[in-house]
Amino acid sequence: MDQLVSDRNSASPLEERSGGHHEDVLPFVVTGINVAIEEGFKIKWQGREIDSGRLTITRREPGGSGVIDYKEGKVSVDFMVRIALSELFDVLDDMGVDQEVTKPVDAVIHSEGVVFDDHCFRLAGKAQLAEHRIFSPETKVDILAPTRCRPDSEMSGIEIRDALRAGRSVSWNFNPTERRVVLVLPDELGGATYNLCLAGSYTFTGVVS
Repeated sequence: MDQLVSDRNSASPLEERSGGHHEDVLPFVVTGINVAIEEGFKIKWQGREIDSGRLTITRREPGGSGVIDYKEGKVSVDFMVRIALSELFDVLDDMGVDQEVTKPVDAVIHSEGVVFDDHCFRLAGKAQLAEHRIFSPETKVDILAPTRCRPDSEMSGIEIRDALRAGRSVSWNFNPTERRVVLVLPDELGGATYNLCLAGSYTFTGVVS
């Protein structure tokens, strides 16, 4: 059975290693996001049904930040991202739309979840889209919790925690077979709901106090 890094009734190995409650909370910054959604979705635009094609999601400045609370076994993080739909925007360019329509979509993904003894994460969240000519605020994007996001490292959970506390960077990988993204389009784009897979990784760098 999965064991959370901390349980409310007993100290975890990570907590015991820390030597005190003052080290239970670890702040970090998001220093990398390299994610793709390969299958895409379809929108309706000016009477046409158009395939979005591949999406890419990358970090935008300042990247975002978060906190790991090892005592409670909890994580909270805001990812500041830029979503590019190059294939869709190429089609719209060919249709002669205004260049403002084909700008990338900026968003903040507010996520919360748990951290395990091996320093895997299980995060879920919602995306808040910035104003965009195609994707209105009625566009809903939920990120469902995965089974686990595993570190891209052979280090133990304790070693990963020590690396973050020393200000080093660690990456976590998505399982590309899990349909974690729930996209609900507004009626003017067709009103469809899609369940999509994420492939790629994100990187956290610990903040040294």
